[in-house]
Amino acid sequence: MTRHFIPANIGLSTAPRLSEILTPETNSFGVLRLLMASLVLISHSYLYSAGTSEAEPLTAWLGQSLGEYAVQVFFLLSGVMVAQSFDRSRNPADFAVARGLRIFPALIVCVLVTAFVLGPIVSDLSLSQYFASPGLYTYVAKTLSLSTGAAPLPGVFENLPYAGFVNSSLWTLKYEVICYVVLAALGFVGLFEVRRRRLAVGGLLLVVATVTLTLPSDPAQYGLIDNVRYFTVFFFGGALVYLVRERIVIAGILLVPLFAVFVASANTMFAEVGSAVFLGYGSLYLGTMRFGRLREICNRYDISFGIYIFAGPIQQTLLWLAPGISPLLLTFAAFVIVVPLAFVSWIVIEGPSLRLRRGVMERIRGAFRIGTVGA
Repeated sequence: MTRHFIPANIGLSTAPRLSEILTPETNSFGVLRLLMASLVLISHSYLYSAGTSEAEPLTAWLGQSLGEYAVQVFFLLSGVMVAQSFDRSRNPADFAVARGLRIFPALIVCVLVTAFVLGPIVSDLSLSQYFASPGLYTYVAKTLSLSTGAAPLPGVFENLPYAGFVNSSLWTLKYEVICYVVLAALGFVGLFEVRRRRLAVGGLLLVVATVTLTLPSDPAQYGLIDNVRYFTVFFFGGALVYLVRERIVIAGILLVPLFAVFVASANTMFAEVGSAVFLGYGSLYLGTMRFGRLREICNRYDISFGIYIFAGPIQQTLLWLAPGISPLLLTFAAFVIVVPLAFVSWIVIEGPSLRLRRGVMERIRGAFRIGTVGA
């Protein structure tokens, strides 16, 4: 099969449209996901080493850490691709199965290995005390239910700078799933219907432009609804872009004024909107680049999720073994361990789980007679 790829262009006249780069053969979104997962790991090396995100140099300048910007890009790309997934299937059950198989198999393994293999090794408690502690089973229940990503394990990492945190990356998964549910509900009532396109675009544009304007100035004060509003601007910004994909021209020349908007809006009430506009468009532009052999590897082995969910416990363990290790050395050592682990996760857990989708849907269709499996 011939594979086509749309090269990145600077000028408007030769620039591709978003609708032309929405397949793995025509974009490098897999490379971007790998890059964003790596940036989260780098950012967390400063967080874990110092116990605060303020230790990262970028935070003082733009008010947010490198990891926060990376997560924003994750949600933007997710909004684009997940919206496409629902639009193609138009089957809520198929959509739910696909999303569940992407997140939970690897997450379950990560949580169980962290709780029942790593935890007893690094805990300050004896084995009998550790396994008798209700906190162990509370950690598993709360983390797998996505009710929190900050549940502690008994006696684990309590004396480190970022004390008690086992895997700080997992807290975003709850909001990812909430976005999935809201998108599915909107899709069910006609978000992707062509005859309602103007209404859908206008409604999403209004929400994305205003939903974060009245957020508390201090993210530490965010509650559940505040966090939902925060992630809405990015995820549904991506969904909005997907709806107007035929009109989105991806040209490098537009990055200059958008970067000016991004910098000007930093540390203001428009910071999230500015980030969504610049980072979203910048991600699409980078997605048109080839990246050579790396793009092919990322399309075959999507290790970004594995890096994202396994890095935290590894970094904290390295700090437990070598207190005072610098963020740079911590980053290097964590990459050496987590990248092979993420490959194993994809080959053994994530990839095979995704291949179960059609079989699971056939069983659901047979049980409930709900229609054919989507694309």
